[in-house]
Amino acid sequence: MPREKILYDPKSEAGLAKRVLVSDRPDGFRPASGRLGQRILVLLSTGPKYPAEMARSLGAHHQTVYYHIGRLEKAGLITRVRSEQIRGGEANLFALASDGYAVEFPVKGEPLPTLRSSGRSRALGRFFKEFLDDGEFDGWVVVGSPMEHGAAGTQARDGHYAVQLGFALGQFVNLPEKFPVKLDVDLRAEKLLSSNMVVVGGPRNNVIAEELNPRLPFKFSQGGFWSAIVDDEGNTHASELDCLVAKIQNPWDPSKTCVVIAGLTGAGTKAAIIGVCNHADALFGKYRSGPFAALLRGVDRDGDGKVDSVEVTKQT
Repeated sequence: MPREKILYDPKSEAGLAKRVLVSDRPDGFRPASGRLGQRILVLLSTGPKYPAEMARSLGAHHQTVYYHIGRLEKAGLITRVRSEQIRGGEANLFALASDGYAVEFPVKGEPLPTLRSSGRSRALGRFFKEFLDDGEFDGWVVVGSPMEHGAAGTQARDGHYAVQLGFALGQFVNLPEKFPVKLDVDLRAEKLLSSNMVVVGGPRNNVIAEELNPRLPFKFSQGGFWSAIVDDEGNTHASELDCLVAKIQNPWDPSKTCVVIAGLTGAGTKAAIIGVCNHADALFGKYRSGPFAALLRGVDRDGDGKVDSVEVTKQT
C-alpha cells in the first residue's frame, strides 16, 4: 500500500515541499500509466472536479472517464471530496489524493536534517562521509590552543575559521549533544587521538597537525619554522596564502580518518577553509574515496586586502 512522504527539491529557493505517495512497486500506480489516466491526474492538479466536468474538459465519453476514475480511486491516487445529489442523481467531487506519486528503491538514502539545506554540496558530503553517521557528526574538529604550547611555544590565532566549517557540515548533521571542537593539547591529554579528526591549522599552530605532517602527501617544511609546503615532486610553495587540504588514514587507528585543513599562516588556513566550504564541488567533484591532497592558494578577488577565494595549485 502506498505511503505518503515529503518530497523536497534541494535546489528550490522557496523551500516548499510536496506530499507524494510512495510505493516500492510500480504495480499500484498502473492506472496512472495510461494516457487518459495521466490526463485526469493533470486536470485534477488544478483543483477538484466532477466526472462530468472532467469528461467535457478532456473531450472523452462519460463512461470512459468514470471507468478510469474508478481505477485511479482504487489505486489511491485520487479521492472523493464529497458527494451531492444533483437532479436526482449522485455527483461525486474528486481531487488528487496527494501531490504526486513515486517508486522508491530500497536504498539507505542520505541525511537531510533541515529542509532548507538547498545549497549543500553532495561533493562536500561525500568527502566527509566518514564523519557523517546517520545525521550525527562522528569525530572532532581540532583547533590550535590560543595559549603558548608546543615546542616553539606558539599561540594559535586561526581556530575561529573553523566556524565556517561548522556551518558547512551543519547542513548534513543534527546539532551535536557533545561539543565537537577540541583544542589540540586537550585532544592529546584526553587520549582521543584514535578518532576521526578534522584538524584546522598547520604545524606552526596545531601540534596534532605537526604529528600528522610526516604522513601527509604534501608536507609542511620544518625548516624556517614551517615556512613552506613541499609537494610530492619536491616543489616548494612559500606564499603566505599557500595552503593544503589533505585526507589520510588515522595513524593511531587505521579505521579512522584525519582531514587536515591548514595554511602556512592564519590567512592561509582561512583560504583552505574557504576552499573546502565554498568551492567543494570544484575541489571534491571527482573524489570518491581514499586519501586525498590538494594544494591551494588564497586570492583576493574583490581587492579589499582579504582572501575571499582560492585557486587549486596541485591535486592528487
